[in-house]
Amino acid sequence: MERVYSVANEFLTLAGNSDKQLTNLQLAKLCYITHGLSLAILNTKAFNEPIEAWKLGPVIPKLYHEFKDFGSNPITRKATVLDTKTLQNKTPEVQDDNLKKVIELTWNIYKDVSGNALVSITHQGNTPWSVTYVPNQNKEISDELTLKYYKKFIGNLEHELA
Repeated sequence: MERVYSVANEFLTLAGNSDKQLTNLQLAKLCYITHGLSLAILNTKAFNEPIEAWKLGPVIPKLYHEFKDFGSNPITRKATVLDTKTLQNKTPEVQDDNLKKVIELTWNIYKDVSGNALVSITHQGNTPWSVTYVPNQNKEISDELTLKYYKKFIGNLEHELA
């Protein structure tokens, strides 16, 4: 299983290759959607870090804190981790080819969607966020709710494409 930093860095690479920029808000939503699609398509988590229901939608706290210094400005660097063997910072990358395909699918669907629009999408009725959110509590969104929602999302997508 990958780390959320690997998934985030993959999106930052895709954005750079497309001459686009991502904010922390957009990156959080893209990583969350990828996690949901990974559960539904691959039957595995995209990453192991918890996802919480915050006021502006699903947030991976570890990812938020990595990039919070950017505020609402575009992120201009990738996430890094300390390699305990070399004691050097390294930039995590996604190793799983199937997960890369899910990230690319997410990117292709949402690359032109603003942060505010992504918030609206994740705030719709019966989303895992809307079922979990309690003001000022930052409750964890369960993988079970996320899986159920994205299985239905994939079913609807398949129906539209048929």
